Amino acid sequence: MKFPGSVLASVFLFVAETMAALYLSSTYRSGGDGMWQSLTLLFSLLPCSLVQLTLLFVHRDFSRDRPLVLLLHLLQLGPLFRCFEVLCIYCQSGHIEEPYVSITKKRQMPKNGLSEEIEKEVGQAEGKMFTHRSAFSRASVIQAFLGSAPQLTLQLYISTLQQDITVGRCM
Repeated sequence: MKFPGSVLASVFLFVAETMAALYLSSTYRSGGDGMWQSLTLLFSLLPCSLVQLTLLFVHRDFSRDRPLVLLLHLLQLGPLFRCFEVLCIYCQSGHIEEPYVSITKKRQMPKNGLSEEIEKEVGQAEGKMFTHRSAFSRASVIQAFLGSAPQLTLQLYISTLQQDITVGRCM
């Protein structure tokens, strides 16, 4: 099973962007810029909430009885818990033999143009890892377009208006 590096990178970027936005918000508050503080919080917390909802809907946690997961998503800690879950699945995958497997068919297209269909057995752990990877890739796209781009635009606008670039805004 492949190491879940994409999930770790996605969670790292999610946490780093949230921490940078909260730091910026606190510097705006201490500087007395209430409008910039509220806009920075809005452009950071709204996409975080959308990422949480994406992870909840992709994993169908509303239909399951998992109150801890729902609480962690409400506290904006869902991606950290999901990352921990992925690492646990990865670490346990080599130790436990899975009694249930599913057979998947995959079509490969070689360079000469002839397609060939390959059947492969996929265990439950590998299926869960695939679900987590796809959920985090969707969440990363949402975070990039709804969080990072507006936040970057806002901070560039503030820097242009104030004609000064602080360390927090550079981050």
